[in-house]
Amino acid sequence: MPGKPNQAPEPDYAAGREVTPEEDGRQAGEPDTPDGSSAETAPGDDTAAEPDEQPAGEPDQPAAAPEAPEPGPPPAAQSTPLPPMQPVQGAPVPMAPMAQLPMPAGTPYPPPHPPYAPPQPFAPPPPLFDAFWPRPGVSGAPVALLAAVIGGAAAAIFVPLGGPGIGWPLLGLTIAAGMVLVGRKAERKVHIGQVCWAVVALLLLSVCAFRSADWLTAWCVLTAGVAGVLAVTGGRSVRTFGLAAIAIPVAALRALPWAVRGMRERGRGSVGLRLVASLAVTVLLLLIFGALFAGADENFAALASAVLPRLDGESFFRWTFVLVVFGASTLGAAFTLLRPPEPAETTREVKTLRRLEWALPIGVLVVLFAAFIAVQSTPMFGGEQHVQHTEQLTYAGYARSGFWQLTFVTILTLPIIGAAARWAPKSTQFDRNLLRGLGGALAVLTLLIVFSALIRMWAYQDAYGYTVMRLLVMSCELWLGVVYLLVIAAGARLRAGWLPAAVVGTAMAALLGLAALNPDAFIAERNIARFEATGKLDQEYLERLSADALPALQGLPEEARGPVVAEITEDLFDEGWRSWNLSDHLARTGP
Repeated sequence: MPGKPNQAPEPDYAAGREVTPEEDGRQAGEPDTPDGSSAETAPGDDTAAEPDEQPAGEPDQPAAAPEAPEPGPPPAAQSTPLPPMQPVQGAPVPMAPMAQLPMPAGTPYPPPHPPYAPPQPFAPPPPLFDAFWPRPGVSGAPVALLAAVIGGAAAAIFVPLGGPGIGWPLLGLTIAAGMVLVGRKAERKVHIGQVCWAVVALLLLSVCAFRSADWLTAWCVLTAGVAGVLAVTGGRSVRTFGLAAIAIPVAALRALPWAVRGMRERGRGSVGLRLVASLAVTVLLLLIFGALFAGADENFAALASAVLPRLDGESFFRWTFVLVVFGASTLGAAFTLLRPPEPAETTREVKTLRRLEWALPIGVLVVLFAAFIAVQSTPMFGGEQHVQHTEQLTYAGYARSGFWQLTFVTILTLPIIGAAARWAPKSTQFDRNLLRGLGGALAVLTLLIVFSALIRMWAYQDAYGYTVMRLLVMSCELWLGVVYLLVIAAGARLRAGWLPAAVVGTAMAALLGLAALNPDAFIAERNIARFEATGKLDQEYLERLSADALPALQGLPEEARGPVVAEITEDLFDEGWRSWNLSDHLARTGP
């Protein structure tokens, strides 16, 4: 349409030129319409046409879309000054994170990056035993390492590996002193039971300073090791005794990296490192100045050779082996003393059997044992008179007939009584009395079988002489009898928490009693009494006894005693002052 533009002209300020109010077509200070456009009409239009009106003489055309309002001038072109900025009242409105802002359509925008996370170090799985046996604090590592060095060095210096001697109790005292130092760093208090086990261990080791029998001292050393482990772990129940059997070897493997880490954390100025360094300097000074003094004086050289072992290749290898073994064992003992294994106690209720389910088998066993004892009452308790009044029966046949079978019966009955005591119901008084009656009857009948085995072995030894093996069998039977007495006492009160420790303690007490008896001398005395009664003497067996039997051999005639004494004194063990014991000393010095 002529004279009317098709679209509104573009404002000049859109091109970057400043526009005055006159050029804009309105007076200065005239306000804009609410929609932002000017109140005047476009140039060439006299009046604003109504929406339904159309000028005459023009063809019908579709109504044009409303024109876009012209944008107002920029803030710089506004003549009215803006009010001063006021501080925002209230809490600031948090801004949306960048990842949540809408992205313009059709505009490439990279996806937001995830927040930076530093790389995490690799976490190894927890060690095998840390679930129920955590490592102790590293504060005790220097003291434990010091005790290990002292224990290993004491073993290399004191221990006579070829036989008994005073070196074994000296080693026990040294390790005990080291454990006392470690015990001051322990995370739990040492109870009286651990002290008792430690005393028993030292008493067993002291046997090596008085007795010369190799078999006896070997058993005493092994049993002293068991008592020492119990002193460290403090076990009281069957479960803790089972853990104590593997505690020291496992702790020795775990303790070495723990001790190294503890020494690193303690630093160079720690007390433990200074003590270790002081010991190393002391040993070095002793070696240097001792060698110089030994070269300067023959008497001092003789004294040094008596105190120190030979420095050949075999001795050096043995020293190294003994030092490593006993040092690692002492380190494991210190690790265990600082933090012993503590297995989780089962909180679940123990399932019990019904009354008939346990009473039926135990009752049948009671009847069977009673029937056997009734049938075998004369052979079982007849002893020597039964052998003499029975044709074609020898003492050997009497002792061996069923002896080992009855011994196995005695041993197998113990777990059966223990199982009945564990799974039998005890909710009512009748159930408790039934358990006491059946369990006690089975224990009493088994005790009679033990007594029968003792009678048979006694008759056998009186007839054929005493030996170490026969004496050990009798000692084991006596100990089993004591165990069944303890079982009867525990069954009377239905409290057996003390029974495992009592069983192990009585076994160690039996070994100490056997050492106090002086078994080699006792065997020699019994064989000499048999020689005086029957004229029969097993001279070859007496020659295999140790120096412990020499005082008892004085009762033999000179023609029989001379060869036996010569053979025993020829085989005396000698490894310097470490192997000194009272029996060998008396044998060398003579009566």
